Amino acid sequence: MYNFVDTTAGSASSSALPAEALQINGAYIENEIEGYRTLYVLGRELTEAEITELQIGQMDGSEYRNSRIVSRSITVGYQLLTDSPEDFREKFNALNKILNQKEAKLIFADEPDKYFIGTKSEVGDVKEGQLNVTGEFVLYCCDPYKYATTEKSFQASANADGILEAIIVNNGTEEVPVSYEITHNHENGFLGIVSEYGAIQLGKIDEVDAAPAQKSEVLFRCDSADEFLSTFTVGEGIFDKNQNHGRDGTFGSVSLNGRQWLALNSVGTGSSWHGAIAKKDLPADSSGVTGAKNFTCQYTMWFETGKVPQTGAIEVVIGDSVGKQLASMHIVKSSTNSNICSAVFQVGSVEKGRVKYEPGYWSYTAKGGVIKIVKTGERFEFHFNGKKYSYSDSSLKDKEAYSVSVSEIQYSNRGKGNLVTHMYFGYLYFQKDNVEYLKDIPNRYPEDSVVYVDGEAGKVYVDGIPSQQDEVKGSKYFKVPPGETKVQFYYSDFSDPPPTAEARIREAFL
Repeated sequence: MYNFVDTTAGSASSSALPAEALQINGAYIENEIEGYRTLYVLGRELTEAEITELQIGQMDGSEYRNSRIVSRSITVGYQLLTDSPEDFREKFNALNKILNQKEAKLIFADEPDKYFIGTKSEVGDVKEGQLNVTGEFVLYCCDPYKYATTEKSFQASANADGILEAIIVNNGTEEVPVSYEITHNHENGFLGIVSEYGAIQLGKIDEVDAAPAQKSEVLFRCDSADEFLSTFTVGEGIFDKNQNHGRDGTFGSVSLNGRQWLALNSVGTGSSWHGAIAKKDLPADSSGVTGAKNFTCQYTMWFETGKVPQTGAIEVVIGDSVGKQLASMHIVKSSTNSNICSAVFQVGSVEKGRVKYEPGYWSYTAKGGVIKIVKTGERFEFHFNGKKYSYSDSSLKDKEAYSVSVSEIQYSNRGKGNLVTHMYFGYLYFQKDNVEYLKDIPNRYPEDSVVYVDGEAGKVYVDGIPSQQDEVKGSKYFKVPPGETKVQFYYSDFSDPPPTAEARIREAFL
């Protein structure tokens, strides 16, 4: 409290604010009501403590149990100068309005960096019959403490052991809660906030960033004759049953139905089957592994005769690591007196199935039928003409594919003039199935997400959204006492670079 100042000689508006002028929720009363002036303030100094004790038997005195700071009352003495009864009533109406605010923020001019929280509880009488009066009102503060008007923030940085750490300095007289703002610079699965007074854990400490998984991956694809000829090695490859057919023929291209087809340009020579062949070695998958235990080879094939005596064969052979046949499918027409051909399915070098049909313009392979050769462990599937033909060979369960060969051939001396009219490849792709890789797992806290921990309310927010479910049972929202307190931040090992962490406090004083 300051000495009383007699201001009856002049107007409050003509002088500077009194030392103890009261600001309520951001506005000084002197600036809101002309003629109002604070004269004195009581109750901002020392506060009372209530002691709890226990008397035991006939012992002298008693045993101390605990104590607490009781609520405080702040009394404000004021003067109000008015010019007329109407002005008098108007200014008191204004004063009532200003004081009628619950749990208002109270700041006094001599201590502008701190505030109390209070509510008007009592008022004193004013002297009747006068326009210039003095009076008192009481502000009751359930919370006896005053608080800094601004928060203090403490940035965390890596200590000598590489642990993210902040040193909180509390220059107040009381312990206070701590709030935290943590900005993620990488995905993260959990947050640990630890001090000697307690710990908060958010998320799962064992959350991982990636997990083993499997996927299908296309190793290569050819969509035209040019892509076949630039991707495959012509003259090399495996014929079905590893036969030694002639391979001195050449490939060419035919443009039909909007596609460039791989065709047989010259049939070559030989006493048995002969023609052109090309091979593609499988590239490594995205994990750097070569060979495919499980795969899908899909392609389109056009096999259509124009005359009954025509002959020819077209085939795809999947080769293993030592250049032997693992699986194949070919269409062959060798008869010169009937228009019947066979689609032949082979596993290893053993024929497992054969489908006979007439390769006319209405057939499945006219203008390009889609064909698949699929291996899954010991099971081999051949997809042809809308049907699936499945076979098993346990001895080939772990056998891996290493190459794909394509060939187009003619028999003996029949020449190109007796070749099947349309005998082409359209597209072909090879897909490796069940490729093992580390699958990225979207984590609880993505990069750029902001976690805010409200220490006073004990609440968690992620990007402004309440996220109390992230809190692990047993977490303790600790307070920090006057002096220095070390707080450390923990996070997932894979979160690199680490998050940016900041601790904040609002100091409290008696």
